[in-house]
Amino acid sequence: MREERFKVSFSVTLLWQERSGAVSRLNGRCVDLSPEGISVELKDRLNVGTPVQVESREFGRMGHATVRFCRRDQMRFLLGFRFSAPFGVSDPARRKILERVLLPSDPSAASGTQELHRQTVSE
Repeated sequence: MREERFKVSFSVTLLWQERSGAVSRLNGRCVDLSPEGISVELKDRLNVGTPVQVESREFGRMGHATVRFCRRDQMRFLLGFRFSAPFGVSDPARRKILERVLLPSDPSAASGTQELHRQTVSE
């Protein structure tokens, strides 16, 4: 299976329900986005399998996702999430937002017209 992955940078909020019933919230930075999932940098860890709701100022409510991996990266954690339903990055309105949060593919792109920096990966 092949999917488009985009190197991005934007804030996200993750919400989930604790076993006690309390709703918890963590703010992080999305560093990678695809129709199937996202990678997020956080200051705290979440357990693999934890279901969360993903929200951002740019995209609004992005959907429900599940933690697929959590690994330490220096003083923070990098977590991978898989969406429960595909995130439609090809939708014209979302595509415009995506263009604003993309990281430049190379340093010279930062001063000129930014192209979609995407990477196709195989699972």
